[in-house]
Amino acid sequence: METPTTGTAQARIGIIGGSGTYQLPAATVIDTVEVSTPYGTPSAPVTLADVAGRRVAFLPRHGGKHSVPPQRINYRANIWALKSLGVEAVLSSSAVGGLRAGYGPDTFAVTDQIIDRTWGRADTFFDGTVAEGVPSAGVQHLPASEPFCPTLRSHLAAALEENTLAFAPTATVVVINGPRFSTKAESGWYAAGGADIISMTQYPEPLLAAELNMGFANLAFITDSDTGHDGSDPVTADAVFARLRNAQPNVLAVLEAAVAAIGPDYRARPLMDPEAVRRIMALPAGLAPVAAR
Repeated sequence: METPTTGTAQARIGIIGGSGTYQLPAATVIDTVEVSTPYGTPSAPVTLADVAGRRVAFLPRHGGKHSVPPQRINYRANIWALKSLGVEAVLSSSAVGGLRAGYGPDTFAVTDQIIDRTWGRADTFFDGTVAEGVPSAGVQHLPASEPFCPTLRSHLAAALEENTLAFAPTATVVVINGPRFSTKAESGWYAAGGADIISMTQYPEPLLAAELNMGFANLAFITDSDTGHDGSDPVTADAVFARLRNAQPNVLAVLEAAVAAIGPDYRARPLMDPEAVRRIMALPAGLAPVAAR
């Protein structure tokens, strides 16, 4: 294993694997790299692999053996690590619960909006961190009205259609801290507030990626009906992982087809000042963050 040089383009496409997706079995593995970041250690080493003729950087969100709970994932380290390898487009997979009709178990959704109900997560790179010899990135405010990349979302939707899988082309995801599941009152409140599906991990990943001018899209697999709004039994971890095991071939097939659709002309939306992004990426690995005074 080796630590890459920041900014070295080793892969333009990244995949963040959610629960159940800890490796890419059909991929040709090129290398595995340990990436040091200013924000600590990523969830796992990054696997560089060839997928559908594209070089991909793969990172399992929860670690290689589902050892990292959702509220303790080092989201900033994960996203910074992928950016340091040259990633411009990120595809994510996640297991979610369905909160209303049209988002039933064993179907997919392509998320397009987020409601954040988490707390305590480091959710921005622009927090005033300074390092000797690196100009400050300053205060930056991300335009977040469309948190997911429309182009990458269209590739996921096309891949789902190609594989003749049932899916919802849009979905608002409410993100809770976890690791516990919701109460019935909470589940009903989220649905009344406009949420279609529920997750523990879809915040702050897309926004962190956008802060570094990376595109991000999420493939959500619906494993359950949360607290049982449709008359089904309330969600359990055993039921989630059982459905995920059965769904893995489809999840991987969709990700592979979406990767193949990302051409060399893909460019992420430039939502953040490029100079500010360069300064974040210039922060030294192993930095003990110190807030600007």
